[in-house]
Amino acid sequence: MTGRHVDPRDLMWICKPQLYLQSTDKIVLETEPFTDLKPAGKSAEAIELSLEPNGSFCFTMKSEFSFRGPFDQCGMIIYEGDKRKAVCGTECRSAERMTLNCIVYHDDKGDISKREIGSAISCMYYRVWYRGGVVRIQYSFTGIRYSDLREFWIDPENRKTISLGIYACSPGDSWFDCTFSGMTLEEETERGSKK
Repeated sequence: MTGRHVDPRDLMWICKPQLYLQSTDKIVLETEPFTDLKPAGKSAEAIELSLEPNGSFCFTMKSEFSFRGPFDQCGMIIYEGDKRKAVCGTECRSAERMTLNCIVYHDDKGDISKREIGSAISCMYYRVWYRGGVVRIQYSFTGIRYSDLREFWIDPENRKTISLGIYACSPGDSWFDCTFSGMTLEEETERGSKK
């Protein structure tokens, strides 16, 4: 695979926040109260950005956050065509609880995998792999050692419709600051050599 740094300024806005800063290596933004991901599709009230990888790929990013209220959340999205296929992110549940969630959608319904994490955590690294129809989502607290969170299948015939996104929202009466950085994308064509 050949890797490259992803310049956040090259990403496509799906829903742009009012307050944000973009540079060559990061995006800093502020959510607004009562914003949430809509049930499906690329139409959202949450802040979203997306990019479209080629062939098999590995995408990595870091999110830093300072949640202020219940249900504040941020993370990564995988799209299959115009439909949301998976959402993986960190969510505030209370002053004492946060969860790491991954929802995989089957048509309009989704199933969720989750684990509780410490409320003092303020950053998370995500990594998603795709090869031969298999999608593997991983997470890390340090960016060094990654653990598997979820694996699922996307029909290889739909490969050309896959896109990736980042998101942040505050479904309740809240707002928070969030930074996305360290975005890298490794890609290989179908005829390329495997990593």
